[in-house]
Amino acid sequence: MKLAFVLLALVAAVCAQKEPWCRCGAFITFDDDEAMVYEMPEVTIDSCENHKQCKNSCTKEMNKYSHYGDLWAMTPLNKTVGQSICETLSGLKHDFVHNHYVYGYYEVCGGPWEYTGIASQGMLCCDDGLQEHCIN
Repeated sequence: MKLAFVLLALVAAVCAQKEPWCRCGAFITFDDDEAMVYEMPEVTIDSCENHKQCKNSCTKEMNKYSHYGDLWAMTPLNKTVGQSICETLSGLKHDFVHNHYVYGYYEVCGGPWEYTGIASQGMLCCDDGLQEHCIN
């Protein structure tokens, strides 16, 4: 009887597992901090071992959202990609950001964040939460 109960519990645990999933996010690196500045909706993938599918899906979605890393491209909310990021950073107490690239990352089934290989075309500069053109 105990064996049947253990087997039933094991089957229930396996059935309760979620579908394999993938997260996509854009990050800025500071000297002592990493800040997620944008997160895409979760993507379903074939398996938790399929990192390539996750990476490709994230790369495609981030390029679509940002027009291939253009921080001055307009979003559906009628503001630039960079302005949306500056507002997010301001909420994270990073009101002044100067000369930082934005990098794309992906996460498979709760594992570590991995670099997609994509970055913004130019650097991001924010002055009190407002996007500005960077001056080197």
